[in-house]
Amino acid sequence: MPRERININIGVSTTVVQGREVKLPFPNCKALAEIVQHKDDVQMDLEAYDIMIRGFIEIEVVKDKVIQRGRHEMRSFLNNLLRILLGFFSSTFGVATTAKVIAVDGSSVEVNVSTWGSTNRDVPMACLAPSGTDAYGIVVGSGTTAVLLNQYNLASKIPHGTSSGQLSYGPTTVDDLGLDTSVTPPVYRFRITRSFSNLSGGDININEVGIVAAGFNLSLLTTYYFLIARDVLPTTYIVPNGGSATVAITIEVVVG
Repeated sequence: MPRERININIGVSTTVVQGREVKLPFPNCKALAEIVQHKDDVQMDLEAYDIMIRGFIEIEVVKDKVIQRGRHEMRSFLNNLLRILLGFFSSTFGVATTAKVIAVDGSSVEVNVSTWGSTNRDVPMACLAPSGTDAYGIVVGSGTTAVLLNQYNLASKIPHGTSSGQLSYGPTTVDDLGLDTSVTPPVYRFRITRSFSNLSGGDININEVGIVAAGFNLSLLTTYYFLIARDVLPTTYIVPNGGSATVAITIEVVVG
């Protein structure tokens, strides 16, 4: 059944939501969204809300048919992502440059954001993980602890495999969805997707979703893995034995 769209004009302090008049201070946009029962269905005026980059997590659990589906706004890009961007902006043309990040084991490491003059052109933030690896790409876990800005790993990652408590990790893919001019203001999107199969013999609960990137240190010839996003889901997704879950993360940039 299509979800009802609720349009909220953020530019006024008195708003009608689901037939009820709500009065809140103008700057309290977050609180306004929180009072709506289905806040993921709220369509806000992006110009007034002043969002430039945002993301959404969509999860679908299937066993013979769709048994659970949800869409949640991302809230937790982490320090490591900003550290990589800082490395890019701090680079000098013609000079090999590194960025400092916190690896998934908690150690402080450096990865190359440029490898000028080297024949080994390594990607500083690779996410296209192949099937069978849980080291990077989209990762899922059962943890529910609150997100911290300097977090470097999931609270309780579900490992790849077919034993008890494990999920079989498919490949992580990235699709360019392009510029959407059907909305105002226009939005540019890309999507990161990964599927997980449950062959463990029992139900598996997914409570958290993250993105782990792979980076390379050219001097040490070492690959490091670092978490760039983690979200604790408002709903537990239960993947039954013999079922699968697909996680799609859409990143949007508001144009104009």
